[in-house]
Amino acid sequence: MIAMWALRHPPAMAIVPFFAGWSAARGLAMACAAAAGFAAVAPIPPEVAAVVTVAAVHGGLVAVALVWAGMRVTDAAFAIVLLALARELIALHPLGAVGYLGLPVWLASLARRGRLTPLALGAPWPWGPVAVGALAGSALALHLVTCASLTLGYTIRLEAATIAAAVAYDLGANVISAELFFRGAVLHHLWRRWPFAVALAGASSAASLRYFFDPFVVTTELRVGAAVYMTMLALLNGVLCRWSGSLLPGLVAAAIFFTCYRLLASG
Repeated sequence: MIAMWALRHPPAMAIVPFFAGWSAARGLAMACAAAAGFAAVAPIPPEVAAVVTVAAVHGGLVAVALVWAGMRVTDAAFAIVLLALARELIALHPLGAVGYLGLPVWLASLARRGRLTPLALGAPWPWGPVAVGALAGSALALHLVTCASLTLGYTIRLEAATIAAAVAYDLGANVISAELFFRGAVLHHLWRRWPFAVALAGASSAASLRYFFDPFVVTTELRVGAAVYMTMLALLNGVLCRWSGSLLPGLVAAAIFFTCYRLLASG
């Protein structure tokens, strides 16, 4: 019902040149891509490579989205610094993963001041759609858990420390970077040029490709599964954003989905 409503209601946004709004972010995006590539091939310690990768990939996505929304590059780069510090804290102590939550706290303060409005994140908060997003994310997570257990032999694990660290990474880096960049920036940018259905297809394809080529997804089985479920999640969150006018329902849906995903372990 929500999907049909979102696709039938035409956008009211003006058509703009395809690359309009990205010029300020182009240099930052290229620098982050170069850093991620360097970390992947350079003979540096694995821990250093992990810090650079997390900061460049997730911090870079957040920073580029913030610049697209009108923030200065120097201010937006603080997201990269926060994620680099968070990943470094993990090397000092497993509980250092809590440091990942620094990024959403900082972004929440920006949203309360109205600085993330171009990314569809700010007051008033749509609590009704947030509840719908929670239910939708739970349904998709249940589908994942059921399919993985019945077809691939996965089981539920209860290793509290490992799960907590992984969930902190998802909530503070993985989920929030994907939502701000692919739904907050890319979807809204494409929607200003094309009908919503076309914009949704483009942004969702880009989001699923990001996970398909993720270096931490190491098997073909996982890559195919990631492509399928990330496409479904991207479409769901895009429709939720169109319906509610906010990224928050999609953020909640993605947070629930990834939390349940982290409970899976190969049997």
